[in-house]
Amino acid sequence: MPDLVDFITTFKERRQCFADLLQISRNQLALVETDEYSQLLRLLGGKQQIIGRLEAISSRLPRLWDEWRRERERLAAGARQVCEQTLADTEALLAELLEHERTATEALARRRDQTAQQLAAVAGGSRVNQAYRDCLAPVLHRHLDLDQ
Repeated sequence: MPDLVDFITTFKERRQCFADLLQISRNQLALVETDEYSQLLRLLGGKQQIIGRLEAISSRLPRLWDEWRRERERLAAGARQVCEQTLADTEALLAELLEHERTATEALARRRDQTAQQLAAVAGGSRVNQAYRDCLAPVLHRHLDLDQ
C-alpha cells in the first residue's frame, strides 16, 4: 500500500507526464500546420516515451486508485488537499490535452484530404495532357528524329 509520500509523489509524477504530453501536443499541432513531418515523427517518439512513463507508474502501482479511495480520508487535511489539487490539475491538463489531440487529428485529416485532392488534380491533368497529345499530334511528330 502506498504511503502519503507515494500518493503525493505519484500524483505529481502523473501530472508532470500529462503536462509534458500537452506541450508535445502543442508542438505537434504547429508541426502539422507547417508540414514538418520528419520533425513530427521525432516528436511522436518523445510522446511514446512519456506514455511509457505513465504505463510504468500504472505497473508499479496497479491498485493506486483503490488505495487512494480507501486511504484519502485517513490522510492529514493538508496532505489530502495537496493530493486532490494535484489530481484536479491533472484532470484539467488531460482535458486540454484531449482537445489539442482532437484539433491535431482534424488538422492531419485536412492535410490528408488536401493532398488527395492535389494528387487527383495532377493525375487528371496528366490524363488530359496525354489525351490531347495522342489526338492532336500525328504519329511521326511524337518521336525525336536524331538524324535531322
